[in-house]
This record gives sequence, C-alpha cells and structure tokens, in this order.
Amino acid sequence: MKPFRFLLLISLLFLFEKAWTQNVYSPESTCKEVLRLISTGNEDWEAFRSLFVASATFSVVSEHAGNGPQATTFALEDFVRIFLSGSDRSFTETELRAEVNTYNGIAQVWQTYEADINGNKNQGINAIQLIYHNNRWWITNVV
Repeated sequence: MKPFRFLLLISLLFLFEKAWTQNVYSPESTCKEVLRLISTGNEDWEAFRSLFVASATFSVVSEHAGNGPQATTFALEDFVRIFLSGSDRSFTETELRAEVNTYNGIAQVWQTYEADINGNKNQGINAIQLIYHNNRWWITNVV
C-alpha cells in the first residue's frame, strides 16, 4: 500500500507542477495569468507570487491635483498586502491587447486592460518587464 500512496503523491505533484508551469512558458501567458489571479473569484496569492522574482517591484502612477502624475513603488509583498486590504470590493481586469518585445531572455510587455471595480469600468495600461530563467518567464517589474 505504501508504494501506491507514494506513486499517487508523485503523480499529483507532477500534475500540479504542469498546471503551474503552463502559464509561464511565454511572456504573454505569464502577463495574462497576473490579471486572472487578481480578479475576484480567482484569487490565488501563492500562484500570483510564483509569477514574480522575489525582488519584483510594482509602481503605481496616479494623478495628484495640481502636481501631475506621481509614482509610488511597492515590493511584491507590499503590493499583495495593499491589494488584500481592499478585498471587500468586486474586481476584475481583462486584457484587451498586448504588445510584446523580446530579446536575449528579456521581455517588455505593454498590456492594455479593462478594469471593473464594483461595476465601474475603466481602461489602463501595464508596462511589464520579464526575464527568462530556468526554462520559464519571471516578472521583475510592473508599472
């Protein structure tokens, strides 16, 4: 019975690993996965974290009255914590278009999206930088 349980465990780990890695084989699929994982009903913060290098940064640019655009930069864990603090809202982001440029293991993705926050829709753009390492794409920065 013990060999059977061991084989079952190994098989399940293989299936989970395959499911996890299928979304990191290209810059496009990795960036789409970010939007899927932060949308209400799909939140999986461990899977979200697995898309990023540990030192990834998030910069949010917003308008400040009279001062023009201002940027605030967060570490990965700070971004997750801040995002979770608004978890009582309905939130969905859907990719509208992506422009991808790659060269020698680096990628720049311009991703336009539509956000729906509690029924209020607007559009925006993400600038996402990725690196290819250990046979997969990792996000290093999001603006």
